[in-house]
Amino acid sequence: MMEKRHETILRLSRHHIAVAVGFTVVLNLLFLVTPIYMLQIYDRVLTTGSVPTLLVLSGIALFLMGIFLCADAGRRRVMSRLAERLDNNLVEQITVRGFQDPSKTAADTLQTTGKLNQLQQLLNQGLPGALLDLPFTPFFMLLLIFVHPAIGAVGIVGACGLVGLALFNDRISKAPLQHASHSEQQSQHMLSQMMRQRSAVIGMGMIRSSVSRWTDIRRQVINAQLKAGLPSTVIGASSRSLRLSLQLLVLGVGAYLAIGGHVSAGAIIAGSILMGRALAPIDQIVNGWRGLVMGRRAIKEIDLWVAGGHDQHMNAPTPLPRPDPQLTLDQLVVGAPGSPKPLLSGVDQKFQRGRIVVLLGASGAGKTTLLETLSGAWPPIDGSVQLGSRDLHLWPSEDRGRYLGYLPQQVQLLPGTVRDNIARFQPSEPDEVFETAKALGCHELFLSLHDGYDTKVGEAGAVLSAGQAQAVGLARAFFRTPPLLLLDEPTAHLDPTLTGALMQQFAKAARLDTDQRPFTAIVATHDMRLINAADDVMFIRDRKVITRPREAYMQQISQLRDRRAELTQANQQQSEPRNA
Repeated sequence: MMEKRHETILRLSRHHIAVAVGFTVVLNLLFLVTPIYMLQIYDRVLTTGSVPTLLVLSGIALFLMGIFLCADAGRRRVMSRLAERLDNNLVEQITVRGFQDPSKTAADTLQTTGKLNQLQQLLNQGLPGALLDLPFTPFFMLLLIFVHPAIGAVGIVGACGLVGLALFNDRISKAPLQHASHSEQQSQHMLSQMMRQRSAVIGMGMIRSSVSRWTDIRRQVINAQLKAGLPSTVIGASSRSLRLSLQLLVLGVGAYLAIGGHVSAGAIIAGSILMGRALAPIDQIVNGWRGLVMGRRAIKEIDLWVAGGHDQHMNAPTPLPRPDPQLTLDQLVVGAPGSPKPLLSGVDQKFQRGRIVVLLGASGAGKTTLLETLSGAWPPIDGSVQLGSRDLHLWPSEDRGRYLGYLPQQVQLLPGTVRDNIARFQPSEPDEVFETAKALGCHELFLSLHDGYDTKVGEAGAVLSAGQAQAVGLARAFFRTPPLLLLDEPTAHLDPTLTGALMQQFAKAARLDTDQRPFTAIVATHDMRLINAADDVMFIRDRKVITRPREAYMQQISQLRDRRAELTQANQQQSEPRNA
């Protein structure tokens, strides 16, 4: 079910906000304890000198302050639990959308998760409490008017001045904040790219030049942040100064009214306390304006991100049975994500159960793009891909993936053990992993690693060679013998022994009748030796995909070679008389 735009976070927050509002009502009502207590002390206890009255009033006030403490802690706890709830419900959706949507880059996903972190930090701070307290400002202003209209007038004028500062702050800091945010994103993106290309940077002596370029961008980020923060700093200081000045002014006005007998001495202190409470939310909002603006932008961007994907928690797919290994490409149009121009169009092929197909073509012809599309990683521009009777691109990835083995051109392993990666981080028996590795001739290779199959890989683990990583990727693709195998340059980086084992695996399948073969395979390669085990050859030429039976293709190649040999011989014969 698609989420409505801008409603995801509101839906998740509704209950917590309601509870926080309840605590806020209690907090603001209990705040009246202090001014009432001061009124009673100055107007009753000091005039009568009654110690029992003082003790009773103090006991009641302390009891109510204990409730105030519990309500304040409760509101903070609710905000922390809301931050936890947002993380539990949104972080997976954000990450899944980053994988599922080809138009989203890794930097986009990291940026959105960073926005979620910003929102969580904001909830764990005091600014949400200030926003909830803000509606009570008119209530305290009304109480100031009840104390005396002159004191209330001072409060109203002061509140209007603080609100004016907030609006002015928003107007002058909006553009600098956006520029600072954009610059920070650029800085993070470049650092990520540098670390991803670490080997090339070190190997070609680019450390100082690349780091120097990044630090230049980083300085621009710092300058942009300083420029964006300057107005907020000045206005925040002005806000604090104005609030303290207003409290002093209330004391002065109260003292003047008390001298004239218009208010009591207790009203002076009570008025100052009420003034501070009335203006405190506005002051906090003005000083935390940058955080609020960033939080508001984070809510908008997270809602837009989640609205473009599916709610994975509410739509867990029903596991489907193993499909028949028959692959159908129906008027398929293929292109790289974000590119309006298709690389391949009108691909209309049907591979019966168990066919082994070798995919040939020049570099950049579109072999990898085609395999990415067939794997479901990229959506087709038009047409469909069916495995058995199921459309691969309408089949949820987490269920479809069990029946698809894919080896990308550049193998990337996830942090974990070798066994974890081969088993695709799914529950499995050790023998399942061992049998897959043995069939591919990789078992001894994995045993020779430092901790065997328990060797940790990834950034925090062992550094595998390109051949070792390729072997893990192959074993991962063949794990549990999926009905569809898509291999992109499988023999790249493999030594002759592992290459021979892979060819034997295909040769073993090729000796079986097609209706007994467990999988259909499409193998993109420049290694012409793999053609010997193929049933069909599919080659890309001039953005068109042509498929021939292996015998017909080999016969055509043989004829071309004979023709070239004849032409070469004829040219040599023509050149001999001239030389003579």
